[in-house]
Amino acid sequence: MSLVEVDRVRVTAVVDNYIDALRPDEKPARRHDIVAARRITTLRAEHGLAHLVEVTRGGTTTRVAFDFGLTTDSLLHNLGELGIDPTRIDALALSHGHVDHYGGLLGFLGAHRAALPRDLPLFAGSDHFLPRWFVRGDARISLGTLDRAAIERHEVRVVVVDGPTPVGDGVLASGEMHAQLPFETIPPTLQVERDGRLGPDTFMGEQTLIANVRGKGLVVVSSCSHRGIVSICQHALRVAGVSRIHAVVGGFHLSGQGEERIGRVVDALRDLAVDHVVPQHCTGVEALVSLARQLPRELVVSSVGSTFEFAA
Repeated sequence: MSLVEVDRVRVTAVVDNYIDALRPDEKPARRHDIVAARRITTLRAEHGLAHLVEVTRGGTTTRVAFDFGLTTDSLLHNLGELGIDPTRIDALALSHGHVDHYGGLLGFLGAHRAALPRDLPLFAGSDHFLPRWFVRGDARISLGTLDRAAIERHEVRVVVVDGPTPVGDGVLASGEMHAQLPFETIPPTLQVERDGRLGPDTFMGEQTLIANVRGKGLVVVSSCSHRGIVSICQHALRVAGVSRIHAVVGGFHLSGQGEERIGRVVDALRDLAVDHVVPQHCTGVEALVSLARQLPRELVVSSVGSTFEFAA
């Protein structure tokens, strides 16, 4: 069966790597620019990603906080600057266990938990709570360890996602993705610790949010796409039972990748006939340039505070 159709998906970049306060509205993007803020905005950029995903079906809108940036300070400041009411959030979701995606979570809960829904869920993969490392030569750098017990002390119900799982009315967490295209390899520098031993990180539990806009196709909201953004899009088509992708938003993890890898990803996105491509966070300058050259009509530039609206 196909994923139920929705009327509208709105994705707001609450935290991202860069900001352009002068960039005007374009395509499906609405900017919190100098005109919207009536001043030069004080929005903060950092190496991290946080989204507010709003999915409307009929008279119901489900609001999901998907990832939480690197620092509490940036997350809370940007929520306030954008006028986002945290108390209207229905669910939390986490893409994976790197600190630049969960770093603001506990601070957010400390600031707002009392006003959030009583039975607040956090949708996360089974491997999100393992220690993560960046290893290059003799350098071994922690990428964080998410503390599940600390989250549960805030009376948040952790929902471990294995297969495709409804997060709200008309929006799915993707579940584990086992298929992976051969050219979308994971950098060996990214490692995970299990039982005190380091090994390659497969990111098997990494989650993507998926919604199906009526008459348009899927909106795929990714994070770092460690297992490959093209593989993620193909997985979304399979689990949703839908034949078309309307928009893909998120980090594509192409920073530092070679020209051949970037070219194959851009070609594949063209072959998928995606209407809107919104690269963020870890996509990298080279990939942005390639997308701008090869997919100028499809590319939508991200900036902190931008809201991307996809409607029937």
